[in-house]
Amino acid sequence: MFRRHLVDWGLLTLSFIILACVLLMWLAGQTSSLIFNSITVIISLGVLAGCIIPQIALTWLIIFLTTIGSASLLLGYVVMPTFQKLLLLSTFPIIASLTALAKQIIGAWGWIDRNRTDINNYIAHYNPVVKLKSKYDATHLYHKEVRFIINEEKAKLRIDLNMIQWVHSKQFRQFHEEEYKETLHSISKILKDLRFPSEQIYYLGNETFLIISYALDQETLTYKNAQTQASLKKLSSFQALPQYKWASLHINRKNVYDYMELNDALRYLTREMETDLVIEYLKGVESCD
Repeated sequence: MFRRHLVDWGLLTLSFIILACVLLMWLAGQTSSLIFNSITVIISLGVLAGCIIPQIALTWLIIFLTTIGSASLLLGYVVMPTFQKLLLLSTFPIIASLTALAKQIIGAWGWIDRNRTDINNYIAHYNPVVKLKSKYDATHLYHKEVRFIINEEKAKLRIDLNMIQWVHSKQFRQFHEEEYKETLHSISKILKDLRFPSEQIYYLGNETFLIISYALDQETLTYKNAQTQASLKKLSSFQALPQYKWASLHINRKNVYDYMELNDALRYLTREMETDLVIEYLKGVESCD
């Protein structure tokens, strides 16, 4: 998205440069050939200066030339209409400034293209909206945990996975993009504030969060999950209360071979969430009857 906006701004700036050149040339064409030729030379110098001179030096050059030009044309005795004087004075600052801006934007565009691999790797590892690591990192950690559960038989290692999904969020996003991002950030903040330091929190995309807990006894885990659910239910978004689906999975040496890959565990958690959704719907139908 940032790259798209950068391209749009670059094209817009180039359009302004072309439009400014055409307009200045047209205005100069309404005057004498001497003014027209002078404007042509000044436009060329403005484009050249904007391309090769650093921005700070260009700023001082514009101030210096504008001051000298104003003193010569406006304060000095030069027989020329005021309109032509202003046209000569304004051409260089306008063209040089627009060219420098276009160079800066296109330079940033080029930097993004040159560093595309690093940027894509960063996005793959980290979500800037919720400020959490992504599924990529969760997969690596899960593989390590599974390996230790299998190899360290005497240690009796175990992990618990809790997956939380904000439901009906896509419809909300269509009409309230900024509030959608704020809500995702708020959910992330609640999880980071409430969960134990030993737990790992990841954002899987699609408004879904994954919590990996290590060797917590069932009573402690139940308490922490209930506390988290209560806090999430209090979160309001644009005068509405977000709804969530929640699923848990306990993995130890007995069932670890059923969930050798993180995707296997996530499929189970997804089925659990869908099952709970159907059960809640049936309960609602029965209560209506």
